[in-house]
Amino acid sequence: MQILFLDPIQTAVLDVVAWIAIHLSLGYLSSKIPLAQLDPNRRFFQAFAWEKNGEIYQKLFGVKYWKHFMPNGSALYPGAFSIRRLVSFDPAYLEVWLQESVRAETCHWAMIFPGVFFFLWNSVAGGWGMVAYAVLNNVVPIILQRFNRPRVRRLLARLQMESSQKGAVDVVNAPPQALSHSYG
Repeated sequence: MQILFLDPIQTAVLDVVAWIAIHLSLGYLSSKIPLAQLDPNRRFFQAFAWEKNGEIYQKLFGVKYWKHFMPNGSALYPGAFSIRRLVSFDPAYLEVWLQESVRAETCHWAMIFPGVFFFLWNSVAGGWGMVAYAVLNNVVPIILQRFNRPRVRRLLARLQMESSQKGAVDVVNAPPQALSHSYG
């Protein structure tokens, strides 16, 4: 229900400014969620059967071919953990990576919902356009998290299994090329 009537240029400027404020605010607020509250073992953050451990996203969208082009939102927040690349095969690091992927997914789900507020100053068509933007802009990073998280879980399970089978195996310093196919 439109309550603020602006000319098209003012509406477009307000849309851009509002989206920038929403993205930056929700990104910042998400970065402040305590790590202990980001549980990758909650059912919602585990792969559903229909996702086939994330492989459905490769089959439908070819995630492996474009994921390296995705911007890294953590770069905007000093000290934020980057999930862009695996920098270690230490199981403790991979556990944190899984939690941070939950943070990223949660943040992007949260960025969809403010789209409904754009009906306050946009026409009905413009409001739906803003909702579509919110969904399209955030579904891609959500897909990326849902694709990568099962892969990192498998890597972590494999490293833990190897460690338990061989005793104190040095997986922390494993050469990156040895497992590079698992993530990137």
